[in-house]
Amino acid sequence: EEASEDEDDGFTTVGKRGKAVQGPVYSAEAINKFLTAYNSTRGRKGTDKKAAIAMLEKLLTYAANPLQKAKVLMALIAALFDDVPAASFMATDKWHKTQNSVNELLSVLESNRQVKVFETAEAHESDDDIKYSGEPISLRGSVIGFVDRLDDEFTKSLQNIDPHTPEYVERMRDTVPLYVTIVRAQHYFERCDLKDSICRIVLRRIEHLYYRTDQVNLHVEAAVADLPSQADSSIIPATAVGNMEAIIHNLCTYLYHNAEPLLRTRAMLMHIFNHALHKRYYVARDLMLMSHIQENVHQADVNTQVLYNRALAQLGLAAFRLGKIQESFDHTVELESSARQRELLAQGVSQQRTQQLSPSEELLQRQRQLPFHININLELLECVFLTSSMLLEIPYMASANANPEARRAPISRVFRRMLDFNERQVFLGPPENTRDYIMASAKALASGDWEAARDNIQEIKIWSLLPDCEEIKQMLAAKIQIEALRTYLFTYSSQFESVGLDDLSAMFGMNKNKIYPLLARMVYNGELQASLDEVSGVLVFNMANFEASSRLQQTALSLSNKVNSFADINERMFELKINGGQVPNERQQGNADHGGRQQGGERDGRQNQQRGGHRDGQRGSNNTGGNQGHHNRKDGGNAGGQRNGGGNRGGGRGRGQRRNNRR
Repeated sequence: EEASEDEDDGFTTVGKRGKAVQGPVYSAEAINKFLTAYNSTRGRKGTDKKAAIAMLEKLLTYAANPLQKAKVLMALIAALFDDVPAASFMATDKWHKTQNSVNELLSVLESNRQVKVFETAEAHESDDDIKYSGEPISLRGSVIGFVDRLDDEFTKSLQNIDPHTPEYVERMRDTVPLYVTIVRAQHYFERCDLKDSICRIVLRRIEHLYYRTDQVNLHVEAAVADLPSQADSSIIPATAVGNMEAIIHNLCTYLYHNAEPLLRTRAMLMHIFNHALHKRYYVARDLMLMSHIQENVHQADVNTQVLYNRALAQLGLAAFRLGKIQESFDHTVELESSARQRELLAQGVSQQRTQQLSPSEELLQRQRQLPFHININLELLECVFLTSSMLLEIPYMASANANPEARRAPISRVFRRMLDFNERQVFLGPPENTRDYIMASAKALASGDWEAARDNIQEIKIWSLLPDCEEIKQMLAAKIQIEALRTYLFTYSSQFESVGLDDLSAMFGMNKNKIYPLLARMVYNGELQASLDEVSGVLVFNMANFEASSRLQQTALSLSNKVNSFADINERMFELKINGGQVPNERQQGNADHGGRQQGGERDGRQNQQRGGHRDGQRGSNNTGGNQGHHNRKDGGNAGGQRNGGGNRGGGRGRGQRRNNRR
């Protein structure tokens, strides 16, 4: 192809006015000139990026030494990344070309150890590159930036490809070559002793390992076992090769000692996730508690919070696989109680009626999503949470009904809400999905039918996603037997004076040796007011249980109290109607107040009468005239009535008495 381009089949490129156009002349001596011209036009508007890539690929063929080759490769990789649209992702063929360029750059640096590339080196702009003879030299560049961008573009492509198509599976095949590139970059940074770059590339390596099982990771590690640069690594000793737990532990330990707080926190969460994934629950739990991440995680960035939520979910699954029902519930209740599970785990965008996301917010949420193969199965997580809630909530509800003074707050509001909704349904068909099976099992457990509860739980098909499916089903059957026995004792303890351990063993299919410590623990914790007769093998209930009423008696008492309150209300309403809207006590008090006011008025009238008569007598003796005296008597009577509150009666009596005196 190059020969045909040189010959051009006898044709010559012609420009304006028929003049022959002289194309660029490439040579090893002109490489620096072309690179300087490219760097000066990079990032400008109107720059032909594809022409720049073609020019750099042509220059690469003329590189005469490792120095020129390294400089051209760094410019070519940067140009390939610049050609990616801002709102899209790198096409697969272009990504492969970029990865080959990064691998070629690493090969040049591995085979020519005197050439080093790091970010803090001085710019090398000498025109004497053609005369380079192998002396140590440093170039300014960022190999870790190239690897980070390559990994980010791979993640973007997985986010934008439908995970249920063969294209996604085909794209996943590039995971192992990318991991090999990351490991090669780590070995190069270790050889050059670049601490910051080592921490960043080690974290990238952990991100490709922590969510996989050891069986898968061993196949991935086999691809890097034969690398020539494997001897340069001091982080992973030769004794750890082939042991994935030791490899991940050494990688995380390096970050614990050398990385900044953010990288250290992310490495800790990934380490916890990996321990929980492999059923090492106690190690993961202790690591979480000793790190105190939960105290400051709300101040971290969004990606770290997502990683914390994933670690919590995996801890809940690990506790459930070990039969730690209470611990599993504690780890998953916060996630399952939220309506935004997908956003919290970065696995999609939840459709909410009350809140509508803007296009920019929705785009941001989708950019944070993890690739499909990393996701935690939300249906499995919900099944584990509801099963744990059932085993805790049903005995608690039975104990609350047996003891009216017990605390009524539910343990799991989500489960209680689902159970209430299921009980309100008029018609219930056979179970169809995971929730239906768990609700049916909860009803059977509450009624004491432990076999039906066990069968419904074991019918759930999603248990097959767990690696130890049969062990989990056997564990659940044993847990259901225990909780059914506890529910039965809570419900019917007020109906029996005693119950034999042999009868309980026959009813619930449990060995007598398992029933005895269970009953002893319930008695010791105060859950049952009873005593164990070890000789006769009988559980004897105390007399306090007989005072506790049955459920029917409790309902009758509550109904009686409500009827009594209704009768009191009706009597009060009847009295108000008879007394004109006043309570009898208030009416009697009002009458007393009215009588007091009348007596006060009579006293005031008598006083006015006396004062008015005295004044009239004086005025009559002074011969001031009958009309004037009559006028004064009226004023005196009215004034006396108004001043002393005696009313018209007082004033009227005063005037009548004065008329009699005048006559």
